[in-house]
Amino acid sequence: MYESFYKYFVAPILNSTGYNFVNTFTYAVILVLAIFLVYKILEKLNIKIDGKFGLALLPWIFLGSILRVLEDSGYLINYFLISPLIYFTLFGLTFSFLLISLGLEKQTKVKYQSYFFTFGFIFSGIFFTQVNITNFIGILQVLSLDVFFLILILKLGNLKKFTRSLFNKLTIFSQVFDANTTFISLQFYAFKEQHVVPNIIMSSLGGNWFFFIFIKLGVVIAFIYFVEKYLENENFKNWLKLIVIILGVAQGTRDTLALGIFG
Repeated sequence: MYESFYKYFVAPILNSTGYNFVNTFTYAVILVLAIFLVYKILEKLNIKIDGKFGLALLPWIFLGSILRVLEDSGYLINYFLISPLIYFTLFGLTFSFLLISLGLEKQTKVKYQSYFFTFGFIFSGIFFTQVNITNFIGILQVLSLDVFFLILILKLGNLKKFTRSLFNKLTIFSQVFDANTTFISLQFYAFKEQHVVPNIIMSSLGGNWFFFIFIKLGVVIAFIYFVEKYLENENFKNWLKLIVIILGVAQGTRDTLALGIFG
């Protein structure tokens, strides 16, 4: 039992070998359970999931990506900063300061989002100063694609009713942002995909990672269509979209920074 646990869960973290079928499935189940559990906690705290909350959360997403890439570079050496453990580490830190921000709101009458954003901005800013970017060409390649798709999504995203919402458009872009970085990093630089499912899909398509952008685009649009069509609770719909944004922005930012450092 221990040998199997070590092989599929501990060794990939210690050796940074990425994911396998067993831990991928397990982490997916944990993620689904965590999504519902955290949502219930936020409901108890009377937190509305909207653009203001998402904006306040943004620097904390960046913080996770920055800490992850600093661990990759050897500046910070801690297994709790390696995926997937970093998600638990960052959640504990983020949730603690969310509670502090809510407490400060009661004391000062200043909206908790202001405190929450400021705390995250300070932490991410401090650690970002230690990121040593050298591959500015790679960063520019990613940003060029990002700008192109962002304009495309914002300008042409009104073709269907469910894409008229800015929240929906940003949800779509978050996954395209991640896919753009993956494409540039794997197609033009010596990076390797650590996740099981993308490797299987792309190997069947000949390994051209440019198609990965449109695969993720199709998946996230289908996700939004499902959420808008079959779910009624607006707060829960926004929560699910925010989860997709978190996953896309966190991974995309981490990969972009890694490209800038190691590319």
